[in-house]
Amino acid sequence: MLRRLLILTVLLSFAGLAAAQDRPVTRNELDGLIHDYLLAHPEMLTEMQRVLVARKVKEALRDNKAALYSDPGDAVIGNPQGDVTIIEFFDDECPFCKLLTPQLDRLIANDPKVRVILKEFAILGPGSETAARFALASKKQGRYPAFHAALMADKTPEHTLAEPHILDIAKAVGLDPVQLKQDAAAPELLAQLNRTRALGQAIGIVGTPGLVIGDKVYSGLMPYDDMVKAIAAERASAH
Repeated sequence: MLRRLLILTVLLSFAGLAAAQDRPVTRNELDGLIHDYLLAHPEMLTEMQRVLVARKVKEALRDNKAALYSDPGDAVIGNPQGDVTIIEFFDDECPFCKLLTPQLDRLIANDPKVRVILKEFAILGPGSETAARFALASKKQGRYPAFHAALMADKTPEHTLAEPHILDIAKAVGLDPVQLKQDAAAPELLAQLNRTRALGQAIGIVGTPGLVIGDKVYSGLMPYDDMVKAIAAERASAH
């Protein structure tokens, strides 16, 4: 709306100036009209910045579609053939991610057509990276969902999670800790974590949790009702 108003105002001013001078308006005069209008309406700059950021996010999501939706290293919960996908970038030490997890579980329980892609976005330090590597390694033992749920339920304070406690959590969900530690050392797991961090940066995720739904990125703890609305909007846009 503000952008249209800017264009209309400048065009009217342009026409008025040209009529008053009975000659074509110069480029410098047109620049002056735009300059004066923006000074009088600085809120336009905020709107223009918002539109620019949204456009860049859409472009980044489009350019990274395969990495977002088709990375074989990612875990999937919910309906693997769901008609709407939520992509969660999370950290195993993030307290807000831990608060979001039961809301995602509730969403999956209430909407059998939702697919959730989980991306281990280890950004909070050594403990979170260790937990992420061990979580990815747990897929070899077929225990990722249980291990992920246990890590999200763990109450260890942020920045204090360490390997001994992570292994205790792993054993509690039936993982072989010796095999887990060996599998977690695989270089491809570190490569996946680095790949996910680069992907998050590319699409504008700076903290956790970060959600991608359709062509939008949502940062922070998203309320349950807002997730439901975003999913409904995505379904509506597909028809």
